[in-house]
Formats: sequence, structure tokens, C-alpha cells
Amino acid sequence: MNETSNRKRMKIAYVHDPPNQDEIVTRWRNPSFLSERGFTDLVVADQLFGCLSLVMENATSPEVSQRISDLNERIQEALNSGLETWVMEDLFTLPIEVAQGSNGCPHDDETWRSINTNLHALFNQYPDLKGIIFRFGEAFETDSWAIRINPFSCQCNICERLGKIGALQRIVSELEEIVCEQLGMYCILRMWDLGEDGFHADSEQQSAGLATWNDNTRLVVSVKHTATDYWRNQPWNNSIELDGPPRLIEFQCEREYEFLGLVPNWLGHSLSQGFPEVDEDITTGLANSVPANWAGTYIIPRGGGWSADHASDDFWSEMNAHAVIALTDNPNRDPDEILDEFLKQSGFDDHESRFSFATLIKMSSDLILHLRYLHTFQDLAKQIWMPSHNWFRDDTFVPGACAHITNLVTKAGLGDNLRADRAFASIIARTQLNRAEALFNGGRFTNHPKAEFILNSYHFAVNFATLSESIWNDLLDTASISPTPLDRQDAKHVILENLERTPLNPLRCLD
Repeated sequence: MNETSNRKRMKIAYVHDPPNQDEIVTRWRNPSFLSERGFTDLVVADQLFGCLSLVMENATSPEVSQRISDLNERIQEALNSGLETWVMEDLFTLPIEVAQGSNGCPHDDETWRSINTNLHALFNQYPDLKGIIFRFGEAFETDSWAIRINPFSCQCNICERLGKIGALQRIVSELEEIVCEQLGMYCILRMWDLGEDGFHADSEQQSAGLATWNDNTRLVVSVKHTATDYWRNQPWNNSIELDGPPRLIEFQCEREYEFLGLVPNWLGHSLSQGFPEVDEDITTGLANSVPANWAGTYIIPRGGGWSADHASDDFWSEMNAHAVIALTDNPNRDPDEILDEFLKQSGFDDHESRFSFATLIKMSSDLILHLRYLHTFQDLAKQIWMPSHNWFRDDTFVPGACAHITNLVTKAGLGDNLRADRAFASIIARTQLNRAEALFNGGRFTNHPKAEFILNSYHFAVNFATLSESIWNDLLDTASISPTPLDRQDAKHVILENLERTPLNPLRCLD
């Protein structure tokens, strides 16, 4: 593909706010800032905003008029900066009386009459939108007059007979007809359903479900670059190269399972060539595996997960956003060159020191792998979905997961191996902190505006490594003298004791 067509690939920005939390305050919502960084499109409102519910006939909230005004303002601001605009909604979002009557059945004509009416109302009210993104697989709470229903949860006779694939086929057919044909708008299907056995992870199911696509290029499929969620130990998503509708590839820049931007986490080489720890039979990464009809990338520069405690600075996420933009324009570009370009643009002007910093940054891939993932357990369980059993995610230790891991490892006689894993993570973190201090604490970049944040990031990594090493040692010690396997409360007690002894903001234990 030539350079001109490369520039036409969409680079969609979406700030993923945590549910039931305030919006993340960030410049990554600013259209002019996004345009300067190479983005082409912006999600101006998502399912938390409640886009479709705004135009329903039964919308009664006094807040509706303000939200309508806010959405108009967001659209115009983006357009003035040269960005195309999108809204995102959960599939299905239905008026409460329709949902109660049809149960959200994807084969119920009343379901589709209601969706048709509301989509026409949405685009008549907001004709400057480029299109709508439909997320399915999860459903968040919405306004009191509307209900969100997972279309694959219906258990009527038709759904039982036709199954998930039949449901997806009906969804594809109807949305292509309504959004793309009748309205002439774009429709993105975020092919995200949880687990290893859903459409997102199973390319054969996905291909069968998309069989009703009728060649309208305004219907676009979006999948994460990982087989399941944004974890390490993940194969490259094997549905990326499927034939059918144009495709977007999704990326998260401050990964929710990997410290929310609090710890250095360079993704450039992994996005280019695939994760090094995954033993795959095929070549992976953007340099080796892209869609035949590549519509572009869907990029989450900030946010993700359920916590509002993201990093105070967006340096690490900006670094990864820069890499995704660069690889979208040219998937064969050298990641070393991309990283050097970013650092140079960020004011690291001494070549020799910049090279040293880049070398350290590239080591962060190994830091994250050892800091967040438990190799001894992973070798036992070989989990794709939730590798390392999500013993830690967002800003939270998960006691049930910790108890399960402790019991399995202890039963296998591998407690010392897990202790060694955690000790090695501490060594890696301290080694990288020492190298960072040589650059930012008396070194060439001591006075750089980002110096304090960068050093704090490496200190956080060391503190997390030390804390988690202590937690796992205490869990294994407790298991060694317990007459019964550890339960959730046992693990919670150990975690809370450690957090009380060595608090590390914003970390906590799941209630």
C-alpha cells in the first residue's frame, strides 16, 4: 500500500473512563492536541455518556438537554480541528418497555424497529457524526428509561436453535442495512466478548458470524491485537487477517492490567513483532500480520479498567500512542527509530544519553513481564484468558486469585520457584532504577521536565516488587503450616497486613 493510502487509515482516539467514576482529566480529549499527534478521528461520547438513550421518546431526565448540548459542542470542537467524530453504545440499548417486551432478542422484529427508530433519531439530530461504534459482550447501567442487554444472552427457542453465530449474523445484517445503507453512516462492530470461546478469540466463529455481510465498506469490524484482553502471554489475534469487512486493530497505551501508566511499559517492539514470551508458529505483530483491508487503528491513549488512579503524567502512554500512530502509517517501520524520534521530540536532545535512556526503556518490557506476571503459576496453568489469574489488576490485589495460585503452586511443590520469581522481579526493578538514577539524578537529564515523574515510576516499580515479594512469601509461609488450603479471607488478611506495614499509594486490596 502506498504512502497516500497509508495516511487514509483511521487513527481513532478514545479515552476509556472507569465506570462509576469521574471522567479522567486529560489532554487526550482535546481535538487540537489529538490532531497534532496524528489522530484522524475521536470518540466524543461512549456508552457511559448514553448516546442512544438521549434520543429515545421516553427520555425524561432534566439532564438530557444538557447532555445534548454537550455532545453538540464536542462534535463541533472536533470538526473544527479536522477530526471525524464517533459515538459508542452498548448493543443492545433499548427503551425499557421494548426491552421488557422483546427481552432484547436479536431475532425479534420489535427489537430492530426500536433500534431503527433510535438510530435515525440519533443521526438526524447529529448529522455531522461519521458513525457509531457498537460494543457488545458487556453491558453497563444506563438511564432509568433504557436498558442495556447482551444480545447473546437471550434463551428463546429461536436463539437456542440458531445459537450465537445466528445472532451475530442477524446483527450484522440489520446494522449494515440501517446504519450503512439507509443512513449512509459508518458502523463499527467492536467484536469484544469475554473469554477464550467468544467471537473475538475464535476466528472460525467470527468468520461464520460475518457471513451475512453484504459488502458495504461502511461496516467495519474492530478487534484487539491480542487474542483476548490486554495481557502479556497473549497470542496475536488470529482474526486480524480474516477476509470480510474492513478491520480496525485496537491498542491500549497505559494497560489496565499493567499498572495504568505508573510504571514504564514500552510496547513498540511487541506491537511490531509480537510478544517475545509467546511461542507461536506464525510470525506476529504489525510488521507481519495486518488486515488485507486495513481501516486503521482504534487507540486508547489514556484509561481502561475500573480504577481512576491512573498516573499523574501521561509520558509513558504518550510514548506508546506515538508508536501506534507511527506503525499504523508504516507497519514496517523500525521500533528503535520510532522510540528515538519520540524521545527527541520530548526534549531529550543529547544523542548519547538519549540512546542510554532508550536502551533502558526497551528493558521495561521485561520489567512488566516479571513484575506483573507469575511465571511459575503460568507454566502450571497455561492460561490465555487472565494469565496469572489476575492476582493484581488496576490498582488492586485480588485475594481470591492469590489464594488459588498459592494453593496450586504449593500442591505442585513449586513454592520455592514462585519465591524465586518474585525475588528476581525485585532484582530487575532495582537494576533498572539504578540506571534511571544515573540519567535523571545527577546525570544528563536531571533537569528535564519529566525527570521527577520518570524517576518516581522506577521507584514505584521497586516498591511494588518489594511489596509483592513480601506478600507472596507470607502467603506461601501461611500455606505451608495451614492444615487446609488457603481461602479468600486468609489471603485478604495477608495482603492487608502487608499494605498496612508498607502502604503504596494507590494500591489496595479487593473487598
